[in-house]
Amino acid sequence: MSTRPLVSIGLFLYNGDRFLEAAIESLLNQTFQDFELIISDNCSTDRSDEICRRYAAQDSRIRYYRNERNMGAGWNIRRVYELATGKYFKQAAHDDMIQPDYLRQCVDALEADESLVLAHSLTRVIDENGQFIENYDDGVRTSSLDPVVRARDLLLTGHRCYPIFGLIRLDALHQLPPQGSYAHSDRVLLLQLGLLGRYYEVPEYLFISTKHMRQSVWTMPERTKAKGFRLTKRHGTLPAMEWWDPTQARKIVFPEWNVAKEFWLAVAHSPLTQWQKVRCYALVLRWMLMYHRRMAKDLLVAADQVLFNFQNRHTIAAQTPPQAAQASSKIVSLDLNTSGGESL
Repeated sequence: MSTRPLVSIGLFLYNGDRFLEAAIESLLNQTFQDFELIISDNCSTDRSDEICRRYAAQDSRIRYYRNERNMGAGWNIRRVYELATGKYFKQAAHDDMIQPDYLRQCVDALEADESLVLAHSLTRVIDENGQFIENYDDGVRTSSLDPVVRARDLLLTGHRCYPIFGLIRLDALHQLPPQGSYAHSDRVLLLQLGLLGRYYEVPEYLFISTKHMRQSVWTMPERTKAKGFRLTKRHGTLPAMEWWDPTQARKIVFPEWNVAKEFWLAVAHSPLTQWQKVRCYALVLRWMLMYHRRMAKDLLVAADQVLFNFQNRHTIAAQTPPQAAQASSKIVSLDLNTSGGESL
């Protein structure tokens, strides 16, 4: 596009051909048309590349990037965000869809109220065959004028983080660290945004989430599938570390302890008053108390990971080559409507 679009949609992708076409179609068929669609493909081995190239050749709003190898979902999520040029940014997954008026209603809300940092809708959940499962409303009070109320519900309510796929002010995202490569990073980002400003929820079921067995939350750690003596067959918070970064499959992690730290830092770096921060720190402590069993399990799982690593110390683990630090120069960019070929 010759002018800067109002909305950037970043679709991160790895082997999503089963649902990909429906996801792209739902984005292209919006009543609001002033957007760019950025697709970053983590070197898919299925038909995803073919599908993306076809759509990129047909629609000038699409920018397709294919990585030379799988860099992990964490890197890929940050990649689409970094490539965004619009005023508003929407993260998209290959297995979710939105109704035709989703963007229009979210843009209208954000344009009408500068105090909003994020707009999203109610969620409809379907199965892999498109059959209805449930209508979901988390009931989180993210529209409250009080940031402590927003923080309380974002921390202490067991919501599913669907608003992460809403429309977010890009300048608000630029005030925050990029989304991390760890379990619950979406929950941390939602808290960070909630401490900056209010959310708006469109009172219609315009976001469609597909529930299936190949979702990221079912990505199990390598050690749980290995033979041999194990201290436990339990696992930490899913998705496993290798989903976020394939080179970190054997890293010793403490997901619940880590997210508690990130919650604490989110409050510390927020623009709240000192008294509001004190109240939010108390909420983080309440969260730790609520999930103390999970935090204890982290210690057992970490001990078993140490044992697994020792038992397999002679095997060659996948390692990131030195040039991976310069991965941005290794990405193939396809803009089939402007250059007719490939560019870096």
